[in-house]
Amino acid sequence: MTQHWRIAGLEPTQVVGLLAVGWMILVTCIASKGINKIARITAVGGIAVMCLNLVLLLVSVAILLLNGGHFAENINFVSSPNPGYQSGLAMLSFVVFAIFAYGGIEAVGGLVDKTEKPEKNFAKGIVFAAIVISVGYSLAIFLWGVSTNWQQVLSNGSVNLGNITYILMKSLGMTLGNALHLSPEAAMATGVWFARITGLSMFLAYTGAFFTLSYSPLKAIIQGTPKALWPCADDDAERGRYASHRNVDAVSAGESVYSAGLFWR
Repeated sequence: MTQHWRIAGLEPTQVVGLLAVGWMILVTCIASKGINKIARITAVGGIAVMCLNLVLLLVSVAILLLNGGHFAENINFVSSPNPGYQSGLAMLSFVVFAIFAYGGIEAVGGLVDKTEKPEKNFAKGIVFAAIVISVGYSLAIFLWGVSTNWQQVLSNGSVNLGNITYILMKSLGMTLGNALHLSPEAAMATGVWFARITGLSMFLAYTGAFFTLSYSPLKAIIQGTPKALWPCADDDAERGRYASHRNVDAVSAGESVYSAGLFWR
């Protein structure tokens, strides 16, 4: 879709670059209001992700019951339907995705001082998050087999890591429609609405992550280096926002993003 955006004679990559710069400015303005604003937005993103997982769980169970326990993809714990994971060495590459399932936990390290009784609760929170991610990740992979067949849905060359979430959710909605014996048009519409709601939920989730990553790493860098390097850090720290440093960060990131857009025309 973005490949066809042209505004005021600008190429699509340049338009996306301008939008990214505008987004950086918006995030910086809101994040500069303090940690409370960031926490509220991050909470909305977290709720959105939890709701998506809950939808997957409930709808998959409903489809299983309606279809008499039949899975769209045959259960096989040894051999993957993905041709790229047929050998043992190739399957080890999946570890990369498993590691990235934990991506983001380290970002909350800069928020230790915002936790009540951090010496006790923060460590428990990290362990709890790791357990939830492990169980949820494994369960989600298993549940996708209820509504999605690899050969019919995912073997298409147009499927990639950028759109696979929406394709899977659309397939989930369509499978639910078929299980309820809806007309093909109604089942397709159900799948489309699942994908649209997923898009909104992912936007909220990424927004929450973006706000957290605009604050926590910067705070960790400032507090972990000599104070002489950051003359304004103490004043900003009292307000809980590091505003002046975030402004520099936003200008640098915005310039890099738009320069890339000008280069890849």
